[in-house]
Amino acid sequence: MSSIIAYWWPIGMILVAHVVYQISAKSIPDAMDPFAAVFFNYVIATAAAFVLWMVMGQDRSLAVQLGKMNWAPVTMALGITAVEVASVFMYKLGWNISIASTIGNIALAVVLIFVGAMVYKEVITANHLIGIGLCLAGLIIMNR
Repeated sequence: MSSIIAYWWPIGMILVAHVVYQISAKSIPDAMDPFAAVFFNYVIATAAAFVLWMVMGQDRSLAVQLGKMNWAPVTMALGITAVEVASVFMYKLGWNISIASTIGNIALAVVLIFVGAMVYKEVITANHLIGIGLCLAGLIIMNR
C-alpha cells in the first residue's frame, strides 16, 4: 500500500496545487497589473522554495548547486513565467475557470504525447491515439 501512495502522492499534490493556482489566478484583482501579480508570485515562491531547500534539501550550498545547473532551470523559469502571465490574462479576458484550464491542459496533454515520441522516443500506442481523438473531440465540444 505504501508503494502506491509513494507513486501517486505527486499527482495528488499537483491536483491540489492546480486547484489553488487556478482559483488564485482568477481572483487577482482586475485593477492589479498582471505583471506585478506575477512578480509578487515569484517573490513569494522564491522565499518558499528557499525555505524548503534549507529545511529539506540535501545539499544547501548555493555555489555547489550553481555549478550543477544547466539550461533547464532557466528555460523552466521562462516557461513558468509565460504560463503565469497567460493564465492571469486569460482570466482578465473573461475565461471561465471551469473551461480555460481544462482546454489548456487537454491541448497540452495532446502536444506532450508527440513531444514524448519525438524527443524522448516514447511509443505512441493505439490507446494514446484513441485518447488524443477523445481529447480533441472534447475540445471541440467544450468550445461550442
